[in-house]
Amino acid sequence: MAFFTLACAFHNTERLLGRTLPLAIRSLTYPTRHDFEVILVAERASEDVVARLVPRLADLGVDELRWRRTDRNSFSGAPSNNFHGNHFTTTSPYLITFTDDTFIHKTDEDFDVLDATAQIFEANPEVALISKVDDHEEWDWPLEDVGPEIEPGVRSVNRVVDQLIAYDTARFAPVARRLGAFHRDTFVSHAGFEYQWENLASHVGTSGNRKIAYPERWPLRVRHSDLRNQPGSMHGTQDEDVKLKCFERLMESQGLTK
Repeated sequence: MAFFTLACAFHNTERLLGRTLPLAIRSLTYPTRHDFEVILVAERASEDVVARLVPRLADLGVDELRWRRTDRNSFSGAPSNNFHGNHFTTTSPYLITFTDDTFIHKTDEDFDVLDATAQIFEANPEVALISKVDDHEEWDWPLEDVGPEIEPGVRSVNRVVDQLIAYDTARFAPVARRLGAFHRDTFVSHAGFEYQWENLASHVGTSGNRKIAYPERWPLRVRHSDLRNQPGSMHGTQDEDVKLKCFERLMESQGLTK
């Protein structure tokens, strides 16, 4: 058996978290033959929000709450870079990160996502990252193949997006560190030029003979529970009411449309 850490990035969308997190945990871990822990990372959430979260942790399925109170020594670029840069952990061989506005729905209740993840990493030593996000047609940086399939139904692709990323930490972390992943001025968020954690992670996964696996045939539907500010933008509305409406539509359609 392998050990997985599942880490959810959270800021202040309490109502949405109550819908997305239990579904994500259930879809990713039930059933599984592997051991796992669930960490909720409240990056710069307010004291009131955290105080309301603490009594709910058991019902949400959370083992550990991490709260970074201030933005002192924050990472440059997008706010989500703080989640990855401050809280990336190498204590587990496998780390799966996702966001509080990610819709994760399994269409085959018996499919063991953690076991399928471990099998890809174990069978393919060149794979450093696995990502499965279905609304990639919305991305400003398109998903593309960069070579033949890694194995049947598993594409070798050019990028990840932080709605759902699985890491082999031993393969990823040393290279990411050399590329500046944990330097606070590495990232950039300017009109016309963006360099965020997912850009750096994609660089790690597509250089030095490493690969990013995209398991297209998994019975797992993953979508961003938000709408874009405008077509082709990498930025969502960040409006919790909009996100809740997207989540309800995704539930009704079993992840096919929002």
